[in-house]
Amino acid sequence: MTVPAQTVPPELFGCWQRQWIELADGTRDDTSFVVWLQLPSLMADVRLSAAALALAGQSSFSPDELLVLADSDSSSGATECTPVAQRTATAEWSSAIGFQPVSAFPEPGLLEWNSDGTVMTERAPSGAYVEEWHLLPESRGALSHSVLADGSEWFRAGSFGVLVRDRRGALPSVSRLTDLADRASLESATDCEFSFAALAGGAWTIQHSTLPWRVGATVDL
Repeated sequence: MTVPAQTVPPELFGCWQRQWIELADGTRDDTSFVVWLQLPSLMADVRLSAAALALAGQSSFSPDELLVLADSDSSSGATECTPVAQRTATAEWSSAIGFQPVSAFPEPGLLEWNSDGTVMTERAPSGAYVEEWHLLPESRGALSHSVLADGSEWFRAGSFGVLVRDRRGALPSVSRLTDLADRASLESATDCEFSFAALAGGAWTIQHSTLPWRVGATVDL
């Protein structure tokens, strides 16, 4: 991936964890695990439902469990953001690697920070959703992106990182992976890694992943 010049203000740097999302119909989700790691231009996010989190450690899956894994909206790419004015800005995202063929969140984000910059509200211009994000402590240390020997990409923000490995085949021509009907296609399409890792004791340990059997493994840098 070509790394563009800085395209976001420092207020966005670090790793943000979503506390909740509320959709226009009033539906609220505060049980999914969602983190957004933002570098000066590049970004990666990991999005896993509560049902997907419950599969941590498994290496074989029923058809219904494969559909759970197929529902992630994780992605990596680049962010562009307007300058911050009165603690507000507008951000847009372009995906280099997307877990889904079509993004579920195609709109720009209207961002607003609290007074100390550690809580951020994001709204869709259409009113489709509103989200609250909290900055993880110790995530504004080293900010870096690298390509590992196996072609995986490593995004780091302080004591947190996201490991991204694209699927080996092309994305199928469906809107969402959950539209796939046969097991072989689901297995191939979900063989795409977005792993969230934390640094402790000198090792990067995977806490959550789109590949459940990777949870607890260390990242080989």
